[in-house]
Formats: sequence, structure tokens, C-alpha cells
Amino acid sequence: MEKIRHIIPISGKDSLATALTQIAKEPNIDYEFMFNPTGEELPEVFVWIEKVEKYLGKPIIQVGESLGDIIEYEMNWFLPSRDRRYCTRMSKIEPMEKFIGKEPAFVYYGIRADENRGGYNNLRYKNITPVYPLKEAGINLAMVYKMNHNAGLKPPTFFWQRLWDEVVKRVDEAYIKATFKEWDIDALFAWRTRTNCSMCFNQRRYEWIGLLEHHPDLFWKYEGWEHNVSEYFFNGKGSPLKDLAENAEKIFQRRVNAVVKFIESTRQMKLNFQLLNSDDDKDFIDMLQVTSCGLLCGK
Repeated sequence: MEKIRHIIPISGKDSLATALTQIAKEPNIDYEFMFNPTGEELPEVFVWIEKVEKYLGKPIIQVGESLGDIIEYEMNWFLPSRDRRYCTRMSKIEPMEKFIGKEPAFVYYGIRADENRGGYNNLRYKNITPVYPLKEAGINLAMVYKMNHNAGLKPPTFFWQRLWDEVVKRVDEAYIKATFKEWDIDALFAWRTRTNCSMCFNQRRYEWIGLLEHHPDLFWKYEGWEHNVSEYFFNGKGSPLKDLAENAEKIFQRRVNAVVKFIESTRQMKLNFQLLNSDDDKDFIDMLQVTSCGLLCGK
């Protein structure tokens, strides 16, 4: 009888909760855990992956291709963007499919019950069967946070101390702690919303400034890619990283204003986190529903 593989990719809060849910549901299955690195992840992510690995008691196999090499040698410095989303496919999905090969496999993905998004498109690989344990079990975002927290395995929160310090100058600290749950505070005061590539084009302007402040070597490496060898910008046409760096304090203060305005708005009405914008304090979006390139990218 042909062996069926059971593979759980882990890259962020939802995929980790998927692993915890599936193990609890069917603990006797011999699962393979996988992480798809591109070579552009932050060091905080690997600290977390090692922690998860120890908790699971099994190695998390790293299956991925260097995105830097893909950009340089295969794409000739044609940088990935919202209109050119080759990065996830070439550095994560294709290596994973190669890793699975022709063997029959169930792959467990982290789509929650409160999400409306597509799953893994496996038209070419009929041997791969996608499974969505969170969706099947009715597990939503709040439940994911609680599950990861209870296991002591929260992904990196990227807490921005300077943002906190500025906000509590204008909003009572006791009110923040009494009003918002831990995962809400994590999201409000993060300098980064995802655990995937540090050069992700889905980053908001304040996230690039957070990268500049916390990992300036990486910021200037990517600025060099833009400035020296490419005609394209990660943050979109007419918005090079050099310009963001020159306006870093202004962008940071916009983030401060947005967080303060959101917190103050809760004094007037009960909001369910559908109002916090990334870059300014005008049109708000759900800060917890961050844009992702796919099911293997920080999800």
C-alpha cells in the first residue's frame, strides 16, 4: 500500500494553529512539518521556528529557494511587486511541490473560518490534497491567538517600543491595558505585521520605517537593490525606499496619530478592529487582516 504523506507548512500564527488543531484531532498521524525560507526572513522568525520545533518534538524541514538568487540570476533584478508576484511561487510553492514529488500527500493549510479567501490551487498536482482544519473546525482569529498563546508559541510580535512610548504620552496607558486584549495590543504596537520576507512588497510605509529602525542593514540592502541595479521599487512607482528613509519621522508620526485616533475612537463606540489604517489616520482598514502573498507567506 502506497504511503500517504501528511505535511503541515508553518509560517505564522494561522499555520501554527493549524498544526496544533490537527495534532489534537488526529495525534497518531506521522506529520511532516515544513517551513519555506527565502533567505530574506528576519532573525526573530528563526528564533520562533526553533521554539516551535522544540514544542512539536520533531524537526521542521526547511524547503525553499533563495529569493535573492532568483531576483538576481533568474529575474535580472526585476523586483517582485503586487503586479509581479513571482516570489512566493518561485521561492516557496515550487520548491514545496518538488519536495512532495509524485507521492500522495495531504497538505494542511491555515485558512480560518472567518476568512473569505481561496486555498491551494493544485490543478497540476492531483497527488496533493489540500486540507483546511481551522475552517472545518470553525476556528476564527481570536481563537487562533488564544491557542498559540496558551501553547506559549506566539509568533514574533515585533513590538515597537518607541511607538508605545509616543502613544502613551497622549492616551492613558491604563485605559489601553484595560480596554484591549493582549493580541490587540500586539497588533496595534507592532512595527511589522507579518513573519515573511523582510523585503515584502505588501509592507506598508510604516513597516519599512520599522525595518529601517530595527534592522537598518536589511533596509539599506534593499534600497541598494532599487537604487543600483533595478528600475523598479518595492513600494510602488515613484516611491523608492530612499524617499521613505528621508521621510521616516513623518511616516512614524502618522502611525502614532493613527494608533492614537483608533484608541480614542473606542471611547465613543465599540469597534471590532475594522478601522486601523497602515499609513495615515484617514481611511481605516482592519489591521488584523493583513495582506499576504499566499498560504506559505507568514500566515
